[in-house]
Amino acid sequence: MISKNKNNNYFSLEGKFLIASPNMLDSRFSEALIYMISDDTEGSMGIIVNKPALNLDLESFFNNFSKIKKPTNSEYPIHYGGPVEFNKGFILHTNDYETPEEKTFLKNNLVLSSNSRILNDLSTGNGPSKFIVVIGYAGWYSNQLAEELKQNSWLVANMNKKILFSKNYRLKWKNALKSIGIEEQHLQHFKFSNYSGSA
Repeated sequence: MISKNKNNNYFSLEGKFLIASPNMLDSRFSEALIYMISDDTEGSMGIIVNKPALNLDLESFFNNFSKIKKPTNSEYPIHYGGPVEFNKGFILHTNDYETPEEKTFLKNNLVLSSNSRILNDLSTGNGPSKFIVVIGYAGWYSNQLAEELKQNSWLVANMNKKILFSKNYRLKWKNALKSIGIEEQHLQHFKFSNYSGSA
């Protein structure tokens, strides 16, 4: 269900999944699964959670920061969060990690952090229990996302933490589709109108 902002009757996607549909024409978002950080009348922000950044893993990421300890566990990929501010890193994580550093509390008991302290703690295994490290994010100006939804470029689903933090990024898009009752092999039989605003 899409939440409704009581102040302006805006139906917000904050805290939801956006699933790229077959209508998606932008190759950067092909088969993308996005967690929506914020969404209101001023614009929207989300991060892609199923596309590893090419040639960049946790160990090489930390090697770029001389003051940060190298990780003891480098099995986690760095994700391509989106095309905006690709030089900026974020950590989306569970709310079981406390530090005095600035952070943003999100819906679904999640947190968005971006500081050297959490990077150091991740490198030593003392960070949050579940996390995704991303570079960049996806952004939309006012009403842009609403227009893309009308064109059926995106499908909307409730966030699922098991899917969100799955280590098998290749299955995230497929599993998100399954969560709304669509099997990947059946997508070709769905007719997505670019004009009606519905599948």
